[in-house]
Amino acid sequence: MFKSYIARLKGIVGDKKAMEIINNAFVVVSAGPNDFILNYYDIPSRRLEYPFISGYQDFILKRLENFVRELYSLGVRNVLVGGLPPMGCLPIHMTAKFRNIFRFCLEHHNKDSVLYNEKLQKLLPQIEASLPGSKFLYADVYNPMMEMIQNPSKYGFKETKRGCCGTGFLETSFMCNVFSPVCQNRSEFMFFDSIHPSEATYNVIGNRLDPLIRGKFQA
Repeated sequence: MFKSYIARLKGIVGDKKAMEIINNAFVVVSAGPNDFILNYYDIPSRRLEYPFISGYQDFILKRLENFVRELYSLGVRNVLVGGLPPMGCLPIHMTAKFRNIFRFCLEHHNKDSVLYNEKLQKLLPQIEASLPGSKFLYADVYNPMMEMIQNPSKYGFKETKRGCCGTGFLETSFMCNVFSPVCQNRSEFMFFDSIHPSEATYNVIGNRLDPLIRGKFQA
């Protein structure tokens, strides 16, 4: 899809201007949560291949590295890469493991997120050093989200264990649609659906990242 976008852009502004736009673009890469939640924890398709979580983490990181290197080959130079959230605290994950009875975080899965994020933070400077003119920045979403979970009232949240869409326990993607009931007090919900943070949560994370982004990419 990105290659198709570049082709359309060249058709509109020409090859030189298109590459100037791509070279100066700020690209955000989010990778990992669905791979762990769906393919490893809940549906054991990858767990059969990688019995130890560390091996699967390394597999995901290698795929991520290959992806950002391909972006670089297409002209991308400025990349923000998001780390994993506290996966053990995602509403869908708590539901899948405890069938809606107990709504508390799965700490061992949170530890998996921490270990993955530590590996990612070490990997990104290595990628940056090997790609001339590139700038990579790690986006910490884990710690801000944990802080919101542990101190919800500080951020105006009244609900951190289910989403705003539908029941908030399982709905996500196509299951959240125009026919789904939605909470009226959205700013009080940390999650919009059972996986994705609400706009209010993203605002907190964005405000945390903003000075880091400006310092890295506008320096």
